[in-house]
Amino acid sequence: MKFRRHPKVARGFVGAVMRHASAFAPAIFAAAIAVIVVWVATNWRLERSLADERSIVAGELATISSRLQTNLNSNVKLLQGLAAGIAANPGMDQDAFSKLAAQILLPDSQLRSFAAAPGMVVKWVYPEKGNEKAIGLDYRTNEKQRAGAMLARNTHNIVLTGPVDLVQGGTAFVVRCPIYIDNGTSQVFWGLLSGLIDIPRLYGESGLGASELEIAISTVPDPNAPKQVFFGSLETFSKQPVVTSVDMTYGRWTLAAVPKSGWGRYSGLGTFELYASLLSLCVVAPMIWVGFLTKSRQRTIEKLRLHKKKLVRARQRLEYLSLHDALTGLPNRRFIDRMIAEPPRPGPDDCLILIHIDLDRFKEINDTKGHAGGDTVLQTTAFRLAELAGPNDVAARIGGDEFVFASWSSDPEPKANGLVQQIVETLEQPLFIDGAECVVGASAGVAWETEQARGRDLGQLLLNADLALYEAKKTGRGRAAIFTEELRSAAIQSKELADEFDHALDSDELVAFFQPQFDANTLAIAGVEALARWDHPKKGLLGPNAFLDVAERLGRSGDMDRLILQKALFELTRWDSLGMQIPRVSVNISARRLAQADLLAELSALPVARGRLCFELLETISFDHLQPVLSEIIPAVKALGIEIEIDDFGTDHASIVSLLRFEPRRLKIDREIIKPIIASPSQRRLVSSIIEIGRSQNIDIVAEGVETMEHAKILKDLGCHLLQGYALARPMSSQQLIDFCSMKDRGLTGAG
Repeated sequence: MKFRRHPKVARGFVGAVMRHASAFAPAIFAAAIAVIVVWVATNWRLERSLADERSIVAGELATISSRLQTNLNSNVKLLQGLAAGIAANPGMDQDAFSKLAAQILLPDSQLRSFAAAPGMVVKWVYPEKGNEKAIGLDYRTNEKQRAGAMLARNTHNIVLTGPVDLVQGGTAFVVRCPIYIDNGTSQVFWGLLSGLIDIPRLYGESGLGASELEIAISTVPDPNAPKQVFFGSLETFSKQPVVTSVDMTYGRWTLAAVPKSGWGRYSGLGTFELYASLLSLCVVAPMIWVGFLTKSRQRTIEKLRLHKKKLVRARQRLEYLSLHDALTGLPNRRFIDRMIAEPPRPGPDDCLILIHIDLDRFKEINDTKGHAGGDTVLQTTAFRLAELAGPNDVAARIGGDEFVFASWSSDPEPKANGLVQQIVETLEQPLFIDGAECVVGASAGVAWETEQARGRDLGQLLLNADLALYEAKKTGRGRAAIFTEELRSAAIQSKELADEFDHALDSDELVAFFQPQFDANTLAIAGVEALARWDHPKKGLLGPNAFLDVAERLGRSGDMDRLILQKALFELTRWDSLGMQIPRVSVNISARRLAQADLLAELSALPVARGRLCFELLETISFDHLQPVLSEIIPAVKALGIEIEIDDFGTDHASIVSLLRFEPRRLKIDREIIKPIIASPSQRRLVSSIIEIGRSQNIDIVAEGVETMEHAKILKDLGCHLLQGYALARPMSSQQLIDFCSMKDRGLTGAG
């Protein structure tokens, strides 16, 4: 039924069978002829061998049956002689019976005892010893012996029964001979004479025990019940035995015999069979070899065909994997690059639109929910973008949490604006991770092919979208920005600035400026803060706002901190040699510098006295994120005698608890908090609270951005410890600081 429903399967199966059989057809034909010849010869040999074997068994069985019949007849003759003696003297007593029986019962006879039963009741036994229980046995009432006794009486013939369980114990064959007495007118039944034949002796002397045959003896020709077999097993009659019989006037026994090891002992392969097999092998073997060669060739061809198919599928699979992302199933960066290189324009006037998408909160999800949660976000984003894609649109994942959406339009600007807004709104929708609702959101940058750029290399288009994305990320989360030539110009300038700054670090173009910090009560110099300036060969002196972001992007903020520290310590040594009283110098240190493995080793090698150097940590450093690093580094830095100061306090997210955990020596209040204290009582109260916190923790408070002397007076009254700002001194070079201190000293001397 299966092949009827699938005719192609049936044809394929038949074809496969024919292909396999065709290679071995000659060998199969020759082998069939050889098998038939060898089979006929072997059967003929087996039949002859079996006939010979049965003949041998029949001869052995005939000898055993002849001995068995001879022994039984001898015992019967002895019993008949004793019966004749009783018939001649029926009135004898036990003694006379014993004497007569003793003469007849020879030592080499299988008969072991006699019993005379006049009137069917046993009266005399011989020998008496051991057979006492038999005296008085009434054959007419004994269930086990009545049938044989009555048969002998009624048929006037000798009857052999057994094996019989005897009343005196044991078993034996019982031969019963009826005795009749002539009373002158007729034969009168006198009784029975029974002889007990020793079974083991009869079997042994007849050769049943020493034979190599498995023999069974039954009282019927075809026994079907175990009780009908009194020697051997009923199963022997089912093994194709050789059968013979022992015929006696008083009964018939059927003998069945098989070899104990079974038939086939003499069925070894004869010379003819051996030669026939060798001859057949010589004919068939070359044909089989040719068949194997043909089959091997067919298999090789089939394998090559199969390998070719596998290679094609593998190449297709590899091509697919190389062009698609394994996690999301979306096309990857290579796919987008290939598409841009050979754009499949749906229409001749269509322009390519590229939207570069970056997830806003993916890192937070990855950090809190693990990689499995991050994978869920990426897969959900991929699904949502794929749902937005039209027939000619492509949504791709180009790496990390970045995606690209490509589309086509003959009027790209309105479609691009609509698409990017739709994408941002779609990705702003919440998703569920482990049952919890999460909002990820995305920023996007858009660029499209202009009419003027038609036919040019579109590789720049993805860079333009990337620039627009960078601009969107700068303005906040969940935003979209469109590429403009101004963005390209800004990017070029940023790249040039980065190259110049990288060169500036290597060419020692960075210089250290210093702004004094004053004691709020005495206005004496209590220290200086080292500030980085870039002495640009073309643009002149540039402040940190022009290059700090560049340093972070280049990953060289740590190198900049190291350089300014070296210059500051050099100038401190110089000031000391000039006798200037500069108690300490404060140097900014970035998060990247704090995390450098060689920081402590470098600081340990610095020749600076305890309390003369202070590190300013910006509050904008993520204290919680850097908690493990800070908990290990800051105590080690303080152990070297370097003080810790928190800069720009009050401008960002750091809590007072997280800041005070590191026990800083000073807190510097940001200028944005200080500036409005003249006109705002609430701001003065805020500053007063910060000062009180510092006082309670034994932390000095530095006020930054002191622009007027009124600021200085208010801060002094509030209890601020140190003042820093334009009202007192601007940032200056080392030489300018030397001159400033000299003028300040002369002013104090003149005042004195």
